[in-house]
Amino acid sequence: MFKILYSVFIFIFEMLIAYAFFSKNYTRRLKSNIIVFSIGLLLFTIGAILFIFFENEVINLIIFFIINFIFSLSCFKISPKSAIVQSIILEVLMYCSELITIFLCSAITNIPTNTYKNNLVVYIVLSSISKILYLVFSQILSFLIKKDNFTTIKIKYFLPLFIFPVLSLIISTLFLFIGLEFNLSSSYQSTIFLINTLIIFACVFIFIYYQLMLEKEMKITELETEKKSNEIDEKYLGILEQQNDELQMLFHDTKHHYMTLSNLETTEDVKKYIEKLYPDLENKNKVRVSNNRIIDVIINKYTVLCKTKNVKFNYEVKTADLQYIDNVELSAILNNALDNAVESAETSAEKIIELSLRHINNMDLLSIVNSCDAAPNHKHGKLKTIKEQPESHGFGSRIIERHTKANNGTYEWFYDDTEKKFHLTLVFQK
Repeated sequence: MFKILYSVFIFIFEMLIAYAFFSKNYTRRLKSNIIVFSIGLLLFTIGAILFIFFENEVINLIIFFIINFIFSLSCFKISPKSAIVQSIILEVLMYCSELITIFLCSAITNIPTNTYKNNLVVYIVLSSISKILYLVFSQILSFLIKKDNFTTIKIKYFLPLFIFPVLSLIISTLFLFIGLEFNLSSSYQSTIFLINTLIIFACVFIFIYYQLMLEKEMKITELETEKKSNEIDEKYLGILEQQNDELQMLFHDTKHHYMTLSNLETTEDVKKYIEKLYPDLENKNKVRVSNNRIIDVIINKYTVLCKTKNVKFNYEVKTADLQYIDNVELSAILNNALDNAVESAETSAEKIIELSLRHINNMDLLSIVNSCDAAPNHKHGKLKTIKEQPESHGFGSRIIERHTKANNGTYEWFYDDTEKKFHLTLVFQK
């Protein structure tokens, strides 16, 4: 009875290891962790039942692969090809951890490799050791696969997580010697069963909890970054609005200035008067290209910014104005997209940005193309920052994508290696 029950617990533990592995490398398809765990619990419980029913290693390996494959596809944003590869990797890690545990413990304790089949304590302890090793191997591998972890998740924060699994391996090894040395009563066997169950679940809980806390911390950092960016944009837009109002007042009084100019006697006097009247005229030039004041102000902002950075900024706004998008969200989309474009273009050879906004077939098409000498860093279609301390950067593309989807839009990008240009396309439907 203990053996059957422990086999079920082992499969549940394998589900948690699979979750920790896939969630570190892929985005969840389902937002609710409860639903994800429920699906995993169902799949791996079925696997435990089939394992007990067949007791055949080859069949069990096939079942384990199928369960991991279905679990990854149904709960995470992963392609079928990647799901196959990752499921095979998990299967290899799991099988290797079992072989290492069986043969290493057999060599240390001088017992036959098949002792676990007849001795309940040995079975429980060896199962615990192999699954803890499986957890450690899968976490190390996921850390190596996700290369940006070397910067975003500092090694000094990641390595201490392995302290408890190592201590757990030592405790389980002591239980193994005790089980081989003494003929334990059922109460002692129950105690070992309970302790080992708690140990292995505590091990995986540490890694899952760390991953969930890291996701929350990244989300908070992203929101704080967006908030600061919006605050800066609001201040900048306010300044531009004030400048535009001042210019409108000046244009209203143009006729009076013309009269004054006509009474001046020399060219030098005219020049001084104009310079005094319109200080820094070019930087206060009002752009009016659409029926949306936010779009006009933002285009004016980047016209000035691009000029200071020696970047050519071409824009074409025709039949679309995106009036149905909230000003804050539209500002977040345009400012982040153009910030990324300016940052890329100013370090390129061509130094050019092209913005286009059109209404085509009941859709509003926003396109931003900028020169970019090197292909952007990305993983699974998600853009990654190349800046130092990437945990504090790289939120721009995610902010654009989130606000675009919130307004029933689609977000796409591609890099043209021939022309050395980055293309961002946002499509909105009212």
